Amino acid sequence: MTISSSYKTNSPKFWTKNLKNKTIGQRTFVLILILCSFFSLTCASSGFGTQGLLYENQRIGMMETGLSGTKEGIACAKSYLGLLALGDASVEASQKNGNIREITSIELETYNFLGIYAKLCAITRGN
Repeated sequence: MTISSSYKTNSPKFWTKNLKNKTIGQRTFVLILILCSFFSLTCASSGFGTQGLLYENQRIGMMETGLSGTKEGIACAKSYLGLLALGDASVEASQKNGNIREITSIELETYNFLGIYAKLCAITRGN
């Protein structure tokens, strides 16, 4: 069984030959399909806990000493489309933001909406 040389996928003529006879609507559909595939692979995600494809909003306890804290510090990092990530969500940054010397608990708060926008915050409590 032989395959015709005009249908080999590694040939550049395969793609142009098949798209030449398509209408503008069909070409637009193919382009939208390719873009949607690309963006579905590069979605923003918080990276912790359970992952919700459409929506995610949760708090995850990481460490607790059992003592109560009077101060709270928060540090966040954000991601846009999984292409751009900004911020410092480290425990050290949240400890500094809350002016905390002794940490009594650490929590992570995550938020994700449709993979377009994601946020991860480290929340420290202490004295």
